[in-house]
Amino acid sequence: MRHEPVVLRCILMILFVVLVMAGCTTPVDTGSPIIKKPIQDHYEYKQREKICFFPSFTNENEKAQILSVSTEEGTFVCMTTDEIQADSFINAQRTLLQFLQENGVTIRDLNYIAVNFDENFSESSKDTAYIALSSTQTWKQVLVTLQTLWGDFTDYGYVYAMANAIASHLGWETEVLETAEDSAMEAFFYENPQALNLLYPAFTERYAAKDTVRYSKLLSLSLFEQIDLCDALKKPIETQLEDFEIVLLGYSETIGALFSRQTCDYAYRGPYLPLCIQTTYATHVVDHDYKDYHNDIYEDYFKDDVTIYQTAEILDKEIVEAFERFGLEDSAGHLCINWLSEESAMTKFAKRHINTCYYLLQEAYVTTISLYLNVVYQHIEHLINSNLEKTWQSMAFCELGRTNSMHALYATEKTFTQNSKWAELFNSFTGHTYQGKMEDYFEAFEVLSYVLEDFNLSGGASINSFTYYLIRNYGENAVTKLMLSPDTVIDVAGKTWETLEHEWKQSMIDKYADKEIPGWLSEY
Repeated sequence: MRHEPVVLRCILMILFVVLVMAGCTTPVDTGSPIIKKPIQDHYEYKQREKICFFPSFTNENEKAQILSVSTEEGTFVCMTTDEIQADSFINAQRTLLQFLQENGVTIRDLNYIAVNFDENFSESSKDTAYIALSSTQTWKQVLVTLQTLWGDFTDYGYVYAMANAIASHLGWETEVLETAEDSAMEAFFYENPQALNLLYPAFTERYAAKDTVRYSKLLSLSLFEQIDLCDALKKPIETQLEDFEIVLLGYSETIGALFSRQTCDYAYRGPYLPLCIQTTYATHVVDHDYKDYHNDIYEDYFKDDVTIYQTAEILDKEIVEAFERFGLEDSAGHLCINWLSEESAMTKFAKRHINTCYYLLQEAYVTTISLYLNVVYQHIEHLINSNLEKTWQSMAFCELGRTNSMHALYATEKTFTQNSKWAELFNSFTGHTYQGKMEDYFEAFEVLSYVLEDFNLSGGASINSFTYYLIRNYGENAVTKLMLSPDTVIDVAGKTWETLEHEWKQSMIDKYADKEIPGWLSEY
């Protein structure tokens, strides 16, 4: 019996070793994201007064007191004189960034601009994020940060849901929504399957109906409940989006909705900035006051989420076809097309910027949907022949390209079918009513060139009329190449430009000499 204590001690020692070893080999619970105690620091700010330019396309500036500081998480610039307010924002942002980094997100060295607007907004491009001071410790601060880290055009529905999930984990404010019955939500998306894309225009009442906004947000949050926050953050954003799309497609199949994925992307810009649409070869920046100045012909193609999606698909298809036509897919680059009202274009950029492409900047300005493909062709002609000067042949090439736009053909068709005077003029000169075909499009300009005596190759009527004459004689493909290389005219046509121009004028005189020109045309 005297050996009992020794045996007991041995047993206890063995148990202790086993427990220690067991503790060392127990896997860490990866189901919960890592989070440290929130940062609560005070900073030594650099303080200066300067003109601060907000994102360039707002064309606004503000003279403000600025507090700035750099930390290992990035550079912070706060548009406030209140150091306590600045501390609060920076501490929150650093807490968020450390949380993301410790859970597997790659953090780049960014600039974080805290602004004093009531609502947050974001350029979320390149190396800068713009976040409202009023968004401190809310889901909005998370959303702008994620969008900056992951890219402008990351699917908004996913980022919105992720931002709310992270905000909830950090103990920050999430968006409180009016709930809805599952059956009501299913009925809505069955009737409105395009909203299942969960893209930015459906999340703001500027572009979508109140119910669309509410149901889109509720569905994003509901579907995200099937995603593990910790596991998701460890994956590249592309994989995260693929996982979320599987969940989304599963939902659409469950309710029997005819859902098709949008091929275009839409960036969050906040209530003060334009809508941004990314297509295959172009980024479209739609100014907040954009309105087609041919409003008697066109609708507002960016008026709501449904119209925006439809318009974007058409723009993308036509631009892709333009680059593929010339084999420029690899050298197309990414053209930025700024959609401005004519008044806005004149005020902000002066007349020279209207409906023009700037090659070196890869940027264009358009005021009407009928001319957008014209500026794309300006870009194309520069890619093919950068030495081509702004001659009438250059204009003809772009006009010829513009006829591939359904909107350009539609504008002319509406004029020559719904305006009785112009319809009668076309009929009397051609012997048939306008049918909306490309031949009718060019023939209408031929008639215009003749009746308005526009033979100087300086305006759209004469240029299109001459182009139509050349196409009838040499074919569209040959004429397209000829306009890009005017010096090959002898090789292509066997004649000089002067001879061709004379023959074109004479052909119209011979064709229309016996036609009576209406008196009302004197107004033009």
